[in-house]
Amino acid sequence: MDLIYLSIATNFQRALRFTLVFSALIVGLQSPLAYSQSFDFGALKRSVDQAASKDRAINKKRESEFRSKQKAEQNKLNNMVAERKRQEAMSTRLENNFNENEVLIVNLQEDLKRELGDLKELFGVIQQTASEAQEEYKTSIISAQYPTRSDELQQMVAKMAELTQLVSIDEIENLWFHLQNEMTEQGKILRYDTNVLVPSPDPEDANKIIFNEEQRTITRIGVFNALAGDDIARYEHERGFVLFDRQMDAQYVKASNALQNASAGVTSFQLDPTKGALLSALVRKPSLGEKVHEGKIIGYVILGLGAFGVAIALIRLAMLQMTAGAVKKQAQDKSASTANPLGRVMAAFDENPSLPVESMELVALEAIQKESPKLNRGVMIIKIIAVVAPLLGLLGTVTGMIQTFQAITLFGAGDPQMMAGGISQALVTTVLGLVVAIPTVFLHWLASSRAQGIEDQLETYSAGMLADRGA
Repeated sequence: MDLIYLSIATNFQRALRFTLVFSALIVGLQSPLAYSQSFDFGALKRSVDQAASKDRAINKKRESEFRSKQKAEQNKLNNMVAERKRQEAMSTRLENNFNENEVLIVNLQEDLKRELGDLKELFGVIQQTASEAQEEYKTSIISAQYPTRSDELQQMVAKMAELTQLVSIDEIENLWFHLQNEMTEQGKILRYDTNVLVPSPDPEDANKIIFNEEQRTITRIGVFNALAGDDIARYEHERGFVLFDRQMDAQYVKASNALQNASAGVTSFQLDPTKGALLSALVRKPSLGEKVHEGKIIGYVILGLGAFGVAIALIRLAMLQMTAGAVKKQAQDKSASTANPLGRVMAAFDENPSLPVESMELVALEAIQKESPKLNRGVMIIKIIAVVAPLLGLLGTVTGMIQTFQAITLFGAGDPQMMAGGISQALVTTVLGLVVAIPTVFLHWLASSRAQGIEDQLETYSAGMLADRGA
């Protein structure tokens, strides 16, 4: 690059000198006399020589600088080539060392396996036992009192897996101690104070639960259950004891309190052999109100119809019971009273004393038919509710299944919780429909039979009165 700059500068100076000389010649040709009188050719020559001398000096200086830089760059290039050769040689040497070390490691491992002999099987059993124990201790509630034992066994398993060094006698004894301690603690019921995470509703979001750390007295029942007053605690390896967000039913709480307060003797308690899995499922079992709420608006409509039908049925049964008593009382009284059905039928007889028996029979039949709608009032509504309730349950079932298939379409079938809402609505509405239909059918039959029994009594008394008049 410097050589290019030097060439450009030299050519520019030459062009400049040529321009000056050419200008002087042109001026001389135009006015030879004036030019010869005013222009000094010697001074021009000396100026040109001086400029040329300066240019030559500058050019030599630049050429010298370029040659020195060229030598320096060449030295750098030579050094880099030499360094590359040195690095390549080092890489070849290290690669050979790596290959030799790999072969050496394989040979040493073979020697180790051969030297171990029967100890290899022993260490294999120790490694398997330690691995199973450290995984089990992560979920064992006894680890709340010995929080470092799982990590100790995990380090032991990792060291044995790498085969870098053998386990020591102290480590084997430590494994034996943890196994023995786990078996011993399984038969103990201990009470001690420790920190637990207590769930509470989030003040900013009612549907969200936050956990606050508090100190509670824990009653540990072997490796199975942990109680904290009226609450049940589960153990997590990362967080420790965590209380359930809901309580068990009153019967279980009573038994747990009796166990926690007992100082001697035998106390009955419902033990969970699955270490809390069954209790976790039971405590999250929805209550009756929550089950009904899963039916949503269709479930509430079914329950409303059921309550309305039962109320009508009870009112009608009470009125029919009173009517039956009044009819029975009227049968023993010869004076007709219009306050009961039999009295009104008897009044129809008394109003037509001179009619023949055939005509009087028609009058009695007409009077009984007038009483029939009064006796069966509201009974048909009960029957309609008994029919409509299961149909509404079927409607809720279809609606819930539609929601389920929509959830499957949007999110797939991998997450059961996405489909739980639709399936719950489908099942709950069906159950509610049957729960309402079964008792309303029975109440309809009971009210209808009571009304029919009173009508039969009216017909019987009417037939007796007709027979007396015919005689």
